Amino acid sequence: HFFLLLPTPFSLSPPCLLPQFDLLKDTSKPTVSLNPPWNRILKDDTVTLICHENNSLEVNSAVWTHNNIRLEETSSRLNIVKARIQDSGEYRCQNKDSIPSEPVYLGVFAGWLLLQASAEVVTEGESFHIRCHGWRNQNVSKVTYYRNGIALKYWYDSIDMSITNVTVRDGGRYFCTGCIRRQNHTSDPLNITVKKGELAKQEEVLVAILFAVDTGLFVLTQQQLALLLKTKRTRKGRKLDPKKS
Repeated sequence: HFFLLLPTPFSLSPPCLLPQFDLLKDTSKPTVSLNPPWNRILKDDTVTLICHENNSLEVNSAVWTHNNIRLEETSSRLNIVKARIQDSGEYRCQNKDSIPSEPVYLGVFAGWLLLQASAEVVTEGESFHIRCHGWRNQNVSKVTYYRNGIALKYWYDSIDMSITNVTVRDGGRYFCTGCIRRQNHTSDPLNITVKKGELAKQEEVLVAILFAVDTGLFVLTQQQLALLLKTKRTRKGRKLDPKKS
């Protein structure tokens, strides 16, 4: 016997396709730092703004904006040489696929002396330092720092002043005086705000709650006492006199 082998039917299946993934844009924000680290500078000063990724590394390229106007610079560093008053404003950087950074404000001022601060808003327990800066980096001598008109510290040479473990009382209007080329000069004042920390806020809430509870208990006790006295008076008024009965 002979058997005829017929070819079995088969169907063509589609080729295997590699899974496709949607490439999402980077939603992390870069950050901008200043070198030197002061956001208040004098006219003719030089400062460099640096664009960092989340891991603190500098980005390969960046888009820079000043007051929402795009600048020509495309590197990770934006150099401002011989700063002008017009250079004041908000700066942002953006990597190729990232969203824009938070704005960093740079203020350019005209004058002989400028009080610079590492931060203008600090939280209780933190630290900040201030510096009496001379125009064109000229030497400043006989420096005195003031807060709310009261002298804090005097140095013959210009030295930064550090204020550690700050409290709310460390907030206020700061300024400095100093001598440049044998002439005395005074900086404009700078407001530094000290915010209460989370622990202090929690303590305030707890004190408020305890005060409310104490007040409520006091009122309730007064009401109960008044009711008790009223009840006693009523019973006394209703008491029978044995001589009249």
